[in-house]
Amino acid sequence: MPYRYVLKWTREMNEKICVEAWPKTVDVALEGEMKRPSFVIGKLQGSRVIMLRQLVDEAIKTYGSKKRHLTVRVDFPKDDVQAIAVAYRLGLLAAVLSKIENEESLEHAYQYLMRATQEEIWFWASKMLGVVDHLPRRENVVKALTILSRP
Repeated sequence: MPYRYVLKWTREMNEKICVEAWPKTVDVALEGEMKRPSFVIGKLQGSRVIMLRQLVDEAIKTYGSKKRHLTVRVDFPKDDVQAIAVAYRLGLLAAVLSKIENEESLEHAYQYLMRATQEEIWFWASKMLGVVDHLPRRENVVKALTILSRP
């Protein structure tokens, strides 16, 4: 994979979690990617961050972290497929939880994504990011996940 994945958890009054993909090396980075991520998988801010704290804590224990001021940063191992799947699951959860407004749909989507297999996570992340097909938009992916996650 040509990216390295980073989780940033800012713990302040308005908590936020962001999962980003950065170029793996300077050689493969485009001009605009030197000081910015190539893309953001997902970002969540506010009270819903509580829903992801356990996963973030597990990622910190498993992969280690660096702390800078109020931000905790987890650098997922570059060539570990399991670690990358964890990064995508966290990013996808953050993206979906930030868009859903209905509390019941929120809980169902959370449960669905927590139980989803690694292949399902790859599929939904690729759809959300427009990798496989450029037609679906983030909103359509969130709607689809909400519908699929209903009991």
